[in-house]
Amino acid sequence: MLPNRAVIAMQALAGARPESRRASPGHGQGLVEYGLILSLMVVVAAVILVVFGGTLAEVLSVIGSAIDGPS
Repeated sequence: MLPNRAVIAMQALAGARPESRRASPGHGQGLVEYGLILSLMVVVAAVILVVFGGTLAEVLSVIGSAIDGPS
């Protein structure tokens, strides 16, 4: 049997991860949480656009007219 350091070196050369660097079961939890936050933000933005869409269009139209008017 090979000494422990030799086994680790061979695994490193083969691209295998040592036992201490393997992903834990909760490793992807942060990514899932970011995905949930992002999807919640998309839903909130869509609701805001539906509720305030007409008013927002009028405000942007007034701003556009004010920019185009003087020049």
